[in-house]
Amino acid sequence: MYISEIHASGFRCFSAARPLNIQLSSGLNILVGPNDAGKSAIVDAARYVLWTRGDDYIRPDLNDFHVAADGTRECDFVVRCTFDDLSPEEEARFLEWCTNEKGKLRLHVCLRGSRRISSGGGSVISSQHRAGAEGEGLPLDGELREYLKATYLKPLRDAEREMRAGRRSRLSRILGAMPAMGAQNKPAALGAPATLHDTLTAADIEVRANPAVGGVASSVNSDFLDKLSFVDDPLVATLDLGAGGSFDQILERFELYLNAKVGAERVQRGLGYNNLLFMAAELLLLQSHPDQVPFLLIEEPEAHLHPQHQTLFMEVLAARAAKPDPVKGETHQQVQVLLTTHSPQLAAGAELETMTMIVDHRAFPLGAAHTRLGVDDYEFLRRFLDATKANLFFARALIVVEGDGEHLLLPAIAEKLGRPLSAHGVSIVNVGHRGLFRYSRILQRLAGEALPVPVALIPDRDIPPPEAKALVGERKTENELKPEEIAARLKTLTRDIGDPVDAFIADSWTLEFDLALQPELAQSVYRAVRLAKTSSRKPAFLANLVESADKTYTGWLEAGLSATEIAVKIYQPVHDKEASKAEVAEQLAAILRKRTDTAEQMRERLPAYLLRAIDYVTGGYVPGAPAFPANPAEAEEEGDEDGEVGVAGEEAAGA
Repeated sequence: MYISEIHASGFRCFSAARPLNIQLSSGLNILVGPNDAGKSAIVDAARYVLWTRGDDYIRPDLNDFHVAADGTRECDFVVRCTFDDLSPEEEARFLEWCTNEKGKLRLHVCLRGSRRISSGGGSVISSQHRAGAEGEGLPLDGELREYLKATYLKPLRDAEREMRAGRRSRLSRILGAMPAMGAQNKPAALGAPATLHDTLTAADIEVRANPAVGGVASSVNSDFLDKLSFVDDPLVATLDLGAGGSFDQILERFELYLNAKVGAERVQRGLGYNNLLFMAAELLLLQSHPDQVPFLLIEEPEAHLHPQHQTLFMEVLAARAAKPDPVKGETHQQVQVLLTTHSPQLAAGAELETMTMIVDHRAFPLGAAHTRLGVDDYEFLRRFLDATKANLFFARALIVVEGDGEHLLLPAIAEKLGRPLSAHGVSIVNVGHRGLFRYSRILQRLAGEALPVPVALIPDRDIPPPEAKALVGERKTENELKPEEIAARLKTLTRDIGDPVDAFIADSWTLEFDLALQPELAQSVYRAVRLAKTSSRKPAFLANLVESADKTYTGWLEAGLSATEIAVKIYQPVHDKEASKAEVAEQLAAILRKRTDTAEQMRERLPAYLLRAIDYVTGGYVPGAPAFPANPAEAEEEGDEDGEVGVAGEEAAGA
């Protein structure tokens, strides 16, 4: 039995008009996305319906009712968890609460909240838990609620405090809930091994017999309590370990901690390791109750963990969430996990199919049934989607580029345009000439609503001009290519566009060459190329180098060279790998930031496709209808063998 769906309507950020309906698998489910997208609200929806095994006080309040854009607050909300794949024992246990849907028993656990305005002007809030898709069924009794409780690990948890001894400590509750502790609170049977009760009772006797302890107790009694006692009410103190108290009080004295030995010195572990210890204890509790639904809610497990430990934890969690393989001798109970994270490291280490992007209070699962990714795409991304590229899951907008040059230059260009990428939540993913469209297809849906994260692809046109023939040798230049060959190249670069993905293709050859083509930027590009060719960082030498570059550039102009001929000369060291694109981009970015151009002037001097790309990801994107039909067969009928090319692609092809 597992939770197959969570529904929320009128709850928090999920309005009645746009409710949440998120499908879950029986194993690992990871929620990713930017802040304030609705991830925590989904976790809280499950907590409110199921309750948790901790001492969390869970009761709806005014803030749980959705507030519309005009400021009006909902008077009702519905949150529902649907359970599927019930075992015969579970079907028998929940029979009168289950719904028969086409011969299949399903359990809907529904929380309905309502509020009314009291005579004093405040809100009176009530809630009830019932079975049924709309909460129309029987109320759930206490025993069943205990069976359905989830284990919850809150964000920014104080793991050290949770594992410390103290009244009603989390550790004492974990220990008390362990089945193995059940027989430890009473004396052992004759001939059986001593229980914890026996051990502590014996320890108490030995402690009281200790001369130092006995002397202190005797002094307290004779020196003070005897003098403070009434004749008929003597006060007598006993000093021991307190084993005579309740078993819960005994458990509250336990601590769980990590330590390491460095020589003879014990070193106290830090927050990260204690966080791991705490999560390990909770997982142990979860798997110790095979008769209860193993459902784990974790918010931000990466807290206080360095990247390598994030990876290790994810591997352990994925193993617990996987179905046991009898062939491998695995017997563990499968744990269903709902996890939120802001960590690219965790996202990169997870299977893409387990992830759901939460954007603008909507859920977009990334499984094969929902994205335009093919089977080979998932295999590719499993190998090459690293932590650097995984920041795409948390971006408000995305630029996908093919090299270091674009990666380093675009932020500087956007700043000069008055549209800094960081301020607009734009991430740049550098795929390095591998799988440009594979990454963008992650964010494209097979059908339904488009994902509201604009994606700008900026590929090179890779068609040298005729003036570069001496530089490229046998490679065909633009005048040597047939029109249909050029059209095929552009079609390849636009074949996978469609909401929210658009392609912005270089006007001529590469980004660096296109910038060198601009009369107002060419001199700056040439300075950057010359600076990239030297390893010296002596100020005087660099100043002379810049002066020499300017003289050479002025000589080209005086000689009457065309803009394209000058651009070829500027680009030659980059083409011949005398200067790396990364170094050129780094130098050019620094030069651009020092230039005094206004945003309006820079717009006039940059290639048009760069302006369109930056405007696209920073200009208030509104997703439209998907550019591709939901049915692949329709695509073959309406388009050609490569699929339909939308309006944006036609514009790119004509650029």
